[in-house]
Amino acid sequence: MTTVEKKLINNRLSVLELAAALGNVAKACRHRGISRSQFYEYKRRFQTHGIEGLKDLPPIHHTHPMTTPDDHINRLIELSLQNPMWGCTRLSNQLKLEGISVSTPPVQSVLIKKGMGKRYERLLKLEEKAHVEKIELTGA
Repeated sequence: MTTVEKKLINNRLSVLELAAALGNVAKACRHRGISRSQFYEYKRRFQTHGIEGLKDLPPIHHTHPMTTPDDHINRLIELSLQNPMWGCTRLSNQLKLEGISVSTPPVQSVLIKKGMGKRYERLLKLEEKAHVEKIELTGA
């Protein structure tokens, strides 16, 4: 255990001790500059895990295990450029017919992140692509 961790643990433990000595959690929290909800979190962790519970917890991962795979996203973008007038539900249904299960909200989220959330934006992307590559535009 490093000195920084020891210092942090001692600081959190002293808040718990101060609250017990004063008999007033709110006053102890004001004195130490922490919120009462944080105090009760320290107290709960100390009661369940002892001194080890007062250590900093590891960071929370920012990626979700059910993230849409990149190949699914690429197919979604390709399909939305082929059919720019289709909405999220129709794109989702077409992907399901192709064996790719993506519900409507993630489809909308991906399109918004790619700057294609609105039909007009998808038409503009298709027009940009038509300027770069030779694309046969249909009436649809």
